[in-house]
Amino acid sequence: MNSSVGSAAVGRIEAVALGREYATRRRVAIHDLLGASVAEMAVAPPVYIHSTIGAMREAPALSLAEIHAAMARAANSFQYHIVAGLSPDAYCQRVRHTTGLPAAVTQNALAAIAQALREMPQIIDAGRPQGACWSRHDAQAQAGCSLFSRKGDIFAVLAAGNGPGIHALWPQAVALGYRALVRPSTREPFTAQRVVCAMAQAGLAHYVALVPTDYRGADELVASADLTLAYGGQDIVDKYRLHPRVRVQGPGRAKIVVGADACLDEAAALVARSMTDLGGAACVSASAVLVEGDAHDFCRRLRLALQRLPPETLPRASRQTVDWLGSALASPIEADSTPEGYVLHPLITEVTEPDDPRVQRELPFPCVTVAPYQAMRSAPMLSGSLAVTVFSRQSRLLVPILADASISNIYVGDIPTTWMAPSVPHDAYLSDFLMCNRGFRVAPSWAENKTKGETL
Repeated sequence: MNSSVGSAAVGRIEAVALGREYATRRRVAIHDLLGASVAEMAVAPPVYIHSTIGAMREAPALSLAEIHAAMARAANSFQYHIVAGLSPDAYCQRVRHTTGLPAAVTQNALAAIAQALREMPQIIDAGRPQGACWSRHDAQAQAGCSLFSRKGDIFAVLAAGNGPGIHALWPQAVALGYRALVRPSTREPFTAQRVVCAMAQAGLAHYVALVPTDYRGADELVASADLTLAYGGQDIVDKYRLHPRVRVQGPGRAKIVVGADACLDEAAALVARSMTDLGGAACVSASAVLVEGDAHDFCRRLRLALQRLPPETLPRASRQTVDWLGSALASPIEADSTPEGYVLHPLITEVTEPDDPRVQRELPFPCVTVAPYQAMRSAPMLSGSLAVTVFSRQSRLLVPILADASISNIYVGDIPTTWMAPSVPHDAYLSDFLMCNRGFRVAPSWAENKTKGETL
């Protein structure tokens, strides 16, 4: 069944591609934290996905300037207008009720995603090598240049539902000229729907698609797309680890190193922010703290810092999630029942060995493991981290961390692990995965074919 984009009733999430919706017979219910059904979502079959990708490959193309102008229009719709049946406030409320994220997180994400859409030309230019050109028509092409080129045309996104912020990243692919198909999370599909529909309404219906589907459909997306960005836990990392066309955004395992020269109260306040700024569920939420000095005293100070946080900064969860977290931790967690779900209190686990396996534990709520820092034994525990904040002025702590290229982001000083900026790499620039540099030159006398009146 097909209908025009934008007519979806509140609570219905259909597949959207090429300016049309596709309603399927197979559907799944989306529940809030209390177990009530708040929406139903289509499950697109692999055959639809395959045919849609084929059609998107043949769809009319726009210039990058036209794409960027449309994305700026989409930003205003996304932030201020009714999209897919939801006003901005209704959208934020829906996300809060299904994820348990604090209100400030959803409101900030609404503004941050819109701002990213507006700033796409500057964002993608930050990831372009200084010597590279965007177009074969650039003046440098006659002398010879590097042509910044897409590695393909179709980009698939297997989205996560732990926070709306991830939907500020994948639109970069569209800004680079890719056609993007997004498989939304069954936990929180509303942000993906809102971004795709806003972009489609702004003139990018041939460039974006919302593809709610199951695991068979996800496999078809990966098989048929040129490149894929996949979010998930260790199971997703293991599944796609060796796949050359899939980039995995897996567990972040963000950490903070507290030096012996640090003020422990200031360090504790920083850790408390890094634990709770994004509801503790994001890949950049701090999950471990390595303390050079008295780790036990630091834990005491951290508990006091967490107690000072306003209650509205804490996330909420369903009863099922509370039970699952207790099972994962092998002990009950502190959670208060409220009319909007269970408030999850932060958890601090103190260990005595720098290489205790719990240092690498990551759970989707404010939860950190505090361990003593010992250079030789702590270095391997820092490797592979998405973000490491060094709260110390000692170069002997910073230098080996900078030397470890497996650490994606390094911050020095009073900067939470949750800090991000659109033009700063998150887990490298997305363009590193999507683009390549090719040598290119056009002889000046060939740049314009005067005999046939054609331009190359």
